[in-house]
Amino acid sequence: MHVVIGSISHETNTFSNVPTGLDKFRENLYLGQDIVKAFKGKHAIASAFIQVAEEEGFDLIPTLWASATPSGLVKDEAFNHLLSKMIQPIESAEKVDGVLLHLHGAMVTQSIDDPEGEILEAVRGVVGHEVPVISTLDLHANIAERMVREADVLVGYDTYPHVDRFDRGIEAAGLMAEILGGRLKPTMAMKKPPMIVSPQRQKTNYYPMNALINLAHEMETDENIVNVTVSGGYPFADLEFTGMTMVVTTNNRQDVAQEKADNLAALAWKIRRDFLADVIPPKEAVAEATVTQGGPVVLADHADNPGGGAPCDGTVILQTLLELGVENAVLAVMADPEAVNKMVKAGVGKALTLNLGGRTDTLHGPPIHVMGTVKLISDGNFLPLGPMSSGLESNMGRTVVFTCQGVDVIVTEKRLQPTDLELYRSVGIEPTRKKIIVVKSAVHFRASHEPIAKKIIEVDTPGIHSSRLSAFQYKKLRRPIFPLDVEMLGIAELKKSLTD
Repeated sequence: MHVVIGSISHETNTFSNVPTGLDKFRENLYLGQDIVKAFKGKHAIASAFIQVAEEEGFDLIPTLWASATPSGLVKDEAFNHLLSKMIQPIESAEKVDGVLLHLHGAMVTQSIDDPEGEILEAVRGVVGHEVPVISTLDLHANIAERMVREADVLVGYDTYPHVDRFDRGIEAAGLMAEILGGRLKPTMAMKKPPMIVSPQRQKTNYYPMNALINLAHEMETDENIVNVTVSGGYPFADLEFTGMTMVVTTNNRQDVAQEKADNLAALAWKIRRDFLADVIPPKEAVAEATVTQGGPVVLADHADNPGGGAPCDGTVILQTLLELGVENAVLAVMADPEAVNKMVKAGVGKALTLNLGGRTDTLHGPPIHVMGTVKLISDGNFLPLGPMSSGLESNMGRTVVFTCQGVDVIVTEKRLQPTDLELYRSVGIEPTRKKIIVVKSAVHFRASHEPIAKKIIEVDTPGIHSSRLSAFQYKKLRRPIFPLDVEMLGIAELKKSLTD
């Protein structure tokens, strides 16, 4: 059996002013057999596809595997170039029996609101509708109807932090084997409750999200049900179809698929108010951290999360730490290539005064004028050992530990979410010995930080990844929708209850 594998993945924050060009994808782009060389034996979705292909005896047709750090709209020319690189090997193949893709589900280009649907439709245009097409999706996918129509199966992550990516890859490739073996005829149904949910409330180890995931897993014990995907959605994309989505796949039981999708959506709507975020103002958060016995206390700067498209150069928490005279703290990370350049030129041990952060926009705090000492200079390379990206090399660009009063600021050339403790250790910092750790992250940091944290505090900072969804100026989003239109939806719900 000849099976295509490929990926074009991006989480697009439409409120970001930083466009995503082809150069951003080139940092994580593999073509053809280089995909197999890069991922075989690792712990990634591509690795899972490769492993199952070997076990099942599939002949792989590797196309393109490309991703970019979340940011603003993907440039049309970049998307078109990447799509052509995926389609060309499929068109050239003598035979294609199946297609395995990884698509994030929340990409947006300058002119296309549903690029994943565009990709699936383009693939269908080459292989036809008799060839099975399966895609894995991120838990934050904004799933459009075209995606469900053009794919045979969509397999979303079950976890946030996303520690099950390899497992979902194994599942998707296993389903391909079932279809090709004639044992599975997949039928999918979807349901979208009128809800958008901030990422902070999508963490799957906690209520309310775990209530939906637990029900999904319970449904999957039914022999008729192949897969249940609960997508929390990505609220920072101004699209008509943004929001939570339930997708259920059965073995030729469309009625059951729709029933279960409806049931999941009904539960989500019933507990919708429990999805509202609870965050603490910066000064209160820092004060609480300082009086907490023991440590480390982790302060989550979720609004400046680079994993959700934010610039990673927000200054609000750092400014607060310095104003309150906090000692024994570390901030991971401050992406500021200009500052890195000045620090590297100064050299280790040198003291200097400069502006730090706040360079991308005016939404995450202004640049702050700080005096500090260059403690360490690194090439930024490290090997994650934690549950999210174990064994997959990571690079922060040139990196400097800049000590300002009692705060070690990890200043980097690249935007990077601190998801692994080896990030700190690679620059000589033992995180377990810090009183306060500031992370530019919403939830992914929990996979490695939660086991060492005395307490985790989610901080109400400003930015384009803020939990204050009412602050975003949506223009395309379908309305009414919770929690933006609580009063309108309340009236509609009351009228429905009176007529039922």
